[in-house]
Amino acid sequence: MSQRFKNPFKSTKLKAFFFFLVLATFFWALTKFSRQYTATAEASVYYVNIPDNTLITDDNLKEITFDLATNGFEFLFYKLKRPRIDIDVRRYYSEGVSQVIVSENELIKLISARLKTNLAVRNLSVNEISIKLDGIVSKKIPVRIKTNLRFKDGFRPLDSLVATPDSIIVSGPSLFLETIEFSETKVITQDNVDKSILRTVTLKTFENKEVSFKPKEVSISLQVAEFSQKQINLPIELLNIPEGVIVKLIPNFMTLTFDAPLDDFRKINENDFKIVCDYNERNEEENFMIPRLVQSSANVINIDFDSKKIDYLIFK
Repeated sequence: MSQRFKNPFKSTKLKAFFFFLVLATFFWALTKFSRQYTATAEASVYYVNIPDNTLITDDNLKEITFDLATNGFEFLFYKLKRPRIDIDVRRYYSEGVSQVIVSENELIKLISARLKTNLAVRNLSVNEISIKLDGIVSKKIPVRIKTNLRFKDGFRPLDSLVATPDSIIVSGPSLFLETIEFSETKVITQDNVDKSILRTVTLKTFENKEVSFKPKEVSISLQVAEFSQKQINLPIELLNIPEGVIVKLIPNFMTLTFDAPLDDFRKINENDFKIVCDYNERNEEENFMIPRLVQSSANVINIDFDSKKIDYLIFK
């Protein structure tokens, strides 16, 4: 017949042993942690009540260490829950300064005020805290429009994209604002564009969260029209002909090819354009001149000449 398993932890002697072991450990810990110690503690530094039109720079001190004379229980508490030291910047601030000094004595008072009891604070890691300030400034910057537009075949913009307003006011730390030259819109993406565009677009935020700007959005407009190709024949005007000299251009007419909006197609004629050749700019070795377009109709694009050089003959 098998014997039943006996649980050793049910033994009365064993229970008594563990009870006295726990009790001894408790009294040992109580005695150990009740003693006075001097050890290094840490505190987080926060800056509050910042003066108007100023900011705290990112490179300011964020923690401080010091020696603390206390018993083990309180020291353990401050190890587990690091004290927070709030420095009232306005209290030490003078108008127009770029940094604020908090002395060692002031720091000890601030630290002591955050501790539960009147403990001895010694040997700070710094002799003083120099709080660096940066002024808040404002400036006007242009708006840059970011687009990814694809136009439908035959359609083209009549002009450039226009933002309204075309500039914004940004405010923030002076050092950061020196690097800001423009504000960008979020990218406008559209395929098969065949109509004029008018929409409201949000502006991108800046990396530095201390920078504010207004307005937050702008209106974007772009005139779009359908284009078609047209050709016209133009006479070439000759400039700066010397007295007593007769010049014959070969040819003396030129075919001009361009794309024009359908709405203006019939309105555009020869009187809207002017092509000239300058006698003073002639190539004497090869006897040719370069035609230049000096007058053109509005909204026409992709203008092309049927000849890039004009030959000439001189009769005296």
